[in-house]
Amino acid sequence: MNFALSTHVLMAHWVPGFLLVMAVRPVLLDGSSPPLKSLMGSGTPGEASATLVVAVAAFFVGEVLDASRDLLENVWDRFQAVSWDFFAEAGKDEVDKLRASHFTFYAFDCNVALALAILLASQFFISIGNGFVVACFAIFLIIFVWNAWQLRREIASVTRRWVQQRGNH
Repeated sequence: MNFALSTHVLMAHWVPGFLLVMAVRPVLLDGSSPPLKSLMGSGTPGEASATLVVAVAAFFVGEVLDASRDLLENVWDRFQAVSWDFFAEAGKDEVDKLRASHFTFYAFDCNVALALAILLASQFFISIGNGFVVACFAIFLIIFVWNAWQLRREIASVTRRWVQQRGNH
C-alpha cells in the first residue's frame, strides 16, 4: 500500500471524503458540544487547527469510502469482471496509463456515489436540505454511478485484453 499523496489519492479518496465531511459539518455543529464546535471551526480563534481537523477527517472518511468501494468490487465483478491481477502483475507503464486514464476517475466516481448515497440515506434521520437539494443529490448519484459503470467497462476491457495477451505468450 502506498501512502504517498498522489493525484489518485487526492482526487479519488480525499475529495469525496471532503465532500461528505463538509456536507455533515453543519449538522455536527448544530447540536454539538463547544469543544467539538471549536474543532470543526465554528467561528473560533482556532481556525487553523479546525482546518487541519477537517482535512484529516476528510482523508479518513475518504479512505473509509474507498475501503467500502473495495468491498463492493466483488458485487460489481459479477456483472462486469475486472482482472485485478493486472494491477499487480502488468508493467508499471501499463498500470500507470490505466490508472491515469480510467481507474482514478472510476474510484472517484464510486467514492462520490457512496458519499451521495450516505447523504441521501441520512435524509431519513436528519434534514440535508429541501426537496430540490435531495433531488439534485439523487441526480448526481445516478450520473456518478453511470459514469463509474462506463469507466469500469473500459477497465474490464483493458484487463481482459492483457490476460488474453499474456496467455498467448
